[in-house]
Amino acid sequence: MIDGGGRRLRGQTARVNTVWGTRLRGGWTPALLGMLLASTALHGALAAPATTHEAPVQVAQQGRTVAFAIAAGPLPGVLAAYGQATGFQVLYPSEIAQGVSSPGVTGTLAPQDALIRLLAGTGLIARFVDPDTVTLEKLPTQAGGAAVLDPVTVQGGLSSDPGRSEGTGSYTIGSTDSATKLNLSPRETPQSVSVMTRQRMEDQGLNEIRDVLNQTVGVTRMQRGAMGSDGDEVYARGFPVTNYQVNGIPRSTVYGFDDSISDMAVFDRVEVVRGASGLLNGIGEPSASVNLVRKRPTPTLQGYAEGQIGSWERYRGEADLSGPLTGNGRLRGRVVGAYQDNESFIDRLHGRKKVLYGVLEADVTDDTTWTVGVEYQKHRSDNASNSGFPLFYSDGTKTDFPRSYNSGARWAYHMHDNLTVFSELKHRFGDGWTATLNVERNNREYDSLLGFGTRGDLNRDGTGLGVWAGRWNSDLEQTSVSADLNGGFDLFGRRHDLMAGVSGYYAKREGLSHPLWYIPGYDPSIPNYFTWNGSIAQPTLNPTGRSQTDERQMAAYAATRLRPLDPLSIILGSRISRWEQIEKSSPNAGAGSYTKRAENGVLTPYAGVMLDLTDIWSVYASYTSIFKPQNYKDASGRSLDPLDGDAYEAGVKAEFFGGALNASAAVFLIKQNNLGEIDPGRFAPNGTQAYRAVKGAESKGFDLEIAGEVMAGWQVGGGYSHTSVKNADGQRIMTYVPRDSVKLFTTYRLPGAWDRLTVGGNLRWEGDVYAGTGAERYDRDGYAVVDLMTRYQITEKVSATLNVNNLFDKKYLSNIDVSGYYGEPRNVLLSLRATW
Repeated sequence: MIDGGGRRLRGQTARVNTVWGTRLRGGWTPALLGMLLASTALHGALAAPATTHEAPVQVAQQGRTVAFAIAAGPLPGVLAAYGQATGFQVLYPSEIAQGVSSPGVTGTLAPQDALIRLLAGTGLIARFVDPDTVTLEKLPTQAGGAAVLDPVTVQGGLSSDPGRSEGTGSYTIGSTDSATKLNLSPRETPQSVSVMTRQRMEDQGLNEIRDVLNQTVGVTRMQRGAMGSDGDEVYARGFPVTNYQVNGIPRSTVYGFDDSISDMAVFDRVEVVRGASGLLNGIGEPSASVNLVRKRPTPTLQGYAEGQIGSWERYRGEADLSGPLTGNGRLRGRVVGAYQDNESFIDRLHGRKKVLYGVLEADVTDDTTWTVGVEYQKHRSDNASNSGFPLFYSDGTKTDFPRSYNSGARWAYHMHDNLTVFSELKHRFGDGWTATLNVERNNREYDSLLGFGTRGDLNRDGTGLGVWAGRWNSDLEQTSVSADLNGGFDLFGRRHDLMAGVSGYYAKREGLSHPLWYIPGYDPSIPNYFTWNGSIAQPTLNPTGRSQTDERQMAAYAATRLRPLDPLSIILGSRISRWEQIEKSSPNAGAGSYTKRAENGVLTPYAGVMLDLTDIWSVYASYTSIFKPQNYKDASGRSLDPLDGDAYEAGVKAEFFGGALNASAAVFLIKQNNLGEIDPGRFAPNGTQAYRAVKGAESKGFDLEIAGEVMAGWQVGGGYSHTSVKNADGQRIMTYVPRDSVKLFTTYRLPGAWDRLTVGGNLRWEGDVYAGTGAERYDRDGYAVVDLMTRYQITEKVSATLNVNNLFDKKYLSNIDVSGYYGEPRNVLLSLRATW
């Protein structure tokens, strides 16, 4: 592009039809027609086509890398940012970019590799016509004697995930739709969003979702039982986290449907939206929504194999293979497998799991992509307790058990067997509009043989306690369907965004009922709790009948982002939902029961406003309402009334270095009625923990967070959170959930001759908590845990990573609400990974 003074403008994009003095009729002349060559299996570099008379043009500055942090957005703006970052000219006819969006690109990459990623899904192809000039067009052409290579699809075409974190090396992403289903950058999203990227999960050795959430800003994991039990709860902003999604598809809130024990081998990233998320979930707590985003097939061959060995005989193998299945790349596939076997710092506790995932992605037409896949996970814990150990003796003094104490019987176990089949059909219309149809079938089984020794009051001579015994066993199935339309529209001379959709699911839990807790003829007594090793007679638990829960939810929703001014965006949305739940029981003897709860026409509004103060800083505010039918039951067996209320949030966000580093600060206020709080020492008739409703609960606080690349090779992720939850009388409630927490992880790849070495560290701090009242009030002081990591790149394809967790062997209780449960002592994990 030539300016008025005859100077060539560097780092700009040209959207005109005149270049180098040649008038173009209807587009580019043949000499300027180009295409984007897909990555080769080794390097994925862009190659220039050769003419019949000339040698190929070499890609500019081979070997150079640039730190990119270009957020998703309209293609012209994304290309302008790319030109500024690289110094390249990007030339194209203006009409081919009209209404087209780009997923952006984040990470330190070669310019040609970054271009491949930011053009993913645009339908455009490109080439370098000289060392620093790139041309774009829709279709390759052969004319004028120029030899043009066959077209190759870019980044899997339509199916590419715009927020993909894999391969970026970053602790942040360029776009997310987990809050509104509008494809926004973190800075453009008017809520607090934390993202655990693929790179960070690998750096910290986070193989389970509960470990991921334990490292997420503003989220507290409280463990009081083995994996797979109901003794592992997660809180955010003072409330339980019960809303889980996979690829944006909500899970039923009926017990057993959440993904709280998922293995992370299958997933590219985890996006956590703190606060209420009723626009996409319909019903839910105002705590947080957890969206697990699956890995997708890649357009080029890639894969890895990894082995891990760690403390307490932990062994894990994991493999991942992805790439094209046909020569033209229109069919792609991916398969992931993992197996883990481990003991624990807790005596006798043993866990193992199997994971298998396969997905196919096909470009049915140039504008239509079909994805089908299957995910299977099986988890089992043996010698497994649902609870820890008593915090008090019968005389009111505190106990002091070793960290390794196991209150589970030898025959107790938890098993979860999950199979999911899914399909996605995506079609691109003109002017950047996209329609997506998702169908998912989820079949699960859980089976828990319960036996944990916290029944009664512990005397100082070891007597007084017995085993809570019983069995939970059910088959579950959920069928989910959603159809969404997403695109942009012009109004009053400006471009705006719109999302609209419908969704629904049917979920059923069905299983045999077994005796719980009080079993005729069974003696649960433990002779001496201090010397008990889990040996006790296993009770006979013949089925007493059947029970079933059916849940349905149907909804229509829409949201729009209006841009009345360049720096101002207003997001307005709403969801109308219908929810129904039926509970049935059919005992072997006596009358059965039937309970139906339904809510029709529940309207959930959403409003957000973003104002850009500068190119870096923005301020925002958002509002949504809260509604959630509760499965919690009180001591009489009655379900608590639905939660209802309002959630407000305001804050400031910053996007440094073009989005390579994101920062945010938020204040929030949540008002709700009928908050379910644990009713200590009381159980519902079905044997589950009893809860009580709190009227006029109010949560307020603030979050601070930073994530991304501070400088070349230096990644950081973490922040500080404060939450205060009080009832209508101003008294603190949920006192066993920390009000304050700090989580901060960072890594640095050394420069120069030491560039094979990456070092990192983690700090996790939680403030003081207490549970109980009077003589049986248990206070736990705040504590801090420090972790270290280092990775050495042995060869270009092989690396070794060492994680040392709880470096100073801090002894702390991770839970005190019902019983005591210790956090992990010092442990190590060694990982060896080979990639190709």
